[in-house]
Amino acid sequence: MKIIGVCGLARSGKDTVADYIESKYGFQKYVMSDVLRDELVKCNRDVSKRTMLELGNELREAKGLDIVAQMIYERCHDSGKVSIVGFRSPAEVEFFERNADEFFLIEVRAPKSSRITRADALGIDDVSSRDYDDVINKGLDGVFSMASATINNDSTPDELHLRVDKVMKDIGYTGD
Repeated sequence: MKIIGVCGLARSGKDTVADYIESKYGFQKYVMSDVLRDELVKCNRDVSKRTMLELGNELREAKGLDIVAQMIYERCHDSGKVSIVGFRSPAEVEFFERNADEFFLIEVRAPKSSRITRADALGIDDVSSRDYDDVINKGLDGVFSMASATINNDSTPDELHLRVDKVMKDIGYTGD
């Protein structure tokens, strides 16, 4: 199994990058928070960004820092090429490094002003507190240090796609 992981701070453009990789390069997209959403639904709990964050923290405390990675792996391990969005801890990256035939991690960066604008448009609370929780409490800064490539999402969608294409070419994928 070939996996491209996509990490970044909230509203940096992770899903946009993974959607493009899916459409152009044929990687099936999986999102870590989807397993949390599904668990909340299964337990008849309210589904919101807050409750997903709480459940993720509960699971990590009870079952280890890589539990969400293990859960998403159960969904995708029979797929040939996948992209996985939403890494939060180095333990999640290490899990996929051990379990994938090929693993490549891309960090997506965007200016804080752009991320706040995107969050405000969606009615999302303060991105600064989310950044703090992800970086300090979960170790997202450690995830960033493990990335093999960084893509700056500070321009147009077309420019972002060109940057993704360059990274994909560098790791041996040419698209359809």
